[in-house]
Amino acid sequence: MLKTRDLGRTTSVRRWTQTAVDCYKRGCVCSGCFYSDFFKESPQRCQMKATVLELVRVLGRPNVEPLDAIIGS
Repeated sequence: MLKTRDLGRTTSVRRWTQTAVDCYKRGCVCSGCFYSDFFKESPQRCQMKATVLELVRVLGRPNVEPLDAIIGS
């Protein structure tokens, strides 16, 4: 299977949204995320992980720390 299919698909990205920042802070872990519950009964999948990875690639990391870095302090 292609990696792009494992991660999802994304369109061109322009800026970090609050939802994308929240996903980044969670380390793109879907467990407990609102969208995980939202897509649970749907044949579609959340594409936020692919979007976050594309945002990091294109724009760099957001100006926040991931939760594990904050908790570990």
